Amino acid sequence: MIKAIVCCAKDFGIGKANGLLFNIPADMAHFKSETIGKVCVFGYNTYLSLKHRPLKDRVNVVLWADAPSIDCLEGAITFSKFDQMLDFIQKLATSEDVYICGGASLYASMLPYTQVIDITFVDAIDPEATAFFPNISEMPEWQCMAASPYFKNDGLDCRMAYTNGYSISQQIWNRK
Repeated sequence: MIKAIVCCAKDFGIGKANGLLFNIPADMAHFKSETIGKVCVFGYNTYLSLKHRPLKDRVNVVLWADAPSIDCLEGAITFSKFDQMLDFIQKLATSEDVYICGGASLYASMLPYTQVIDITFVDAIDPEATAFFPNISEMPEWQCMAASPYFKNDGLDCRMAYTNGYSISQQIWNRK
């Protein structure tokens, strides 16, 4: 199954200056627990923005228009053409979960092929956001199937992971 995993603001902002909008350890822990042992797909700039790459204990797939070969990034499978990458991950998705991990253009390009979106929704807006996730709340083909309520308890969420003072919720959206 192809899934997207993302942390976004109320206005669906996801990034600025090739980095994340929010530093929320609870979201990072959620990302790790959801993607460990899975396939993670990145756009080239998003992949370069990772502090540690390739991500350990995951299959790292990178879409990079200027990739000279499939093995040009150590520890990652690299594609220069979207259609080739899509064919590869669709085959993998028949037997395992494939997570689309950003950036904005990859999320938008992969949305028609995505069945589930796992969102850490932050009750905040960063006016400096330059990258956005598609506003699925305005798309009739998407439905929020599960959402934990917003929570904030002195920066500590109910899963005992820090939120850095942000109120967040975990939302699962399914394609209708």
